[in-house]
Amino acid sequence: MIKLMVCVFLMVAGISNVKAEQGCPYTSMIKYVDGYFQTTTRPVRWQSQKIGQQDFIDQFIGAIFTPGNTNEREKGYVDKCSYLTNNGRRVDLRYGKPGEAETMSLTSTLHWQLATDPLGLPVYICQDSQPDNCKFTVKIPKR
Repeated sequence: MIKLMVCVFLMVAGISNVKAEQGCPYTSMIKYVDGYFQTTTRPVRWQSQKIGQQDFIDQFIGAIFTPGNTNEREKGYVDKCSYLTNNGRRVDLRYGKPGEAETMSLTSTLHWQLATDPLGLPVYICQDSQPDNCKFTVKIPKR
């Protein structure tokens, strides 16, 4: 009987998704490596577009969340966390690899404000000076 219960528990745990709350990375966690700004922490890597010259990240300026449907906070994705370099250049870091996160949500934070992007679509913007105040929850599919 105990073996059966353990087997059922392991099967259910293997099927479920993993949820993790996190925020945008602190500037001290971002390094320039091989043409990209990226975080040095694991298991998730934040990475910028390719940058031509080496610099260092000086300041966090905000983050953008794109909802899946209209103004929904529970399903969507964090489009980017934005920073300024020492030379005043804007750098956007994006979360992980494509397909790494099933969905993201803003259900546990009040720092995100509903806004409209240049195309007239709804987005949530977080412009707090502390990156970890721009929190979101990531739902990662089990493999």
